[in-house]
Amino acid sequence: MVAAADLDRPADLTARNLNTKAVEPLAFATLRAALREAQRALRGPDLQPWITTAYCGILKPA
Repeated sequence: MVAAADLDRPADLTARNLNTKAVEPLAFATLRAALREAQRALRGPDLQPWITTAYCGILKPA
């Protein structure tokens, strides 16, 4: 579960393209920003976003 305070902590987003193997995570200043970008990535038919939070949590696509 994500606490409200965690939304303002750093997070990394990896938007994996299902047609490729290698991807690099993008660092975001806040989890809020990473979630916004993940929402955009979910619109792509071949993208699968994963977020790694500063507290070592992993948020995967549902």
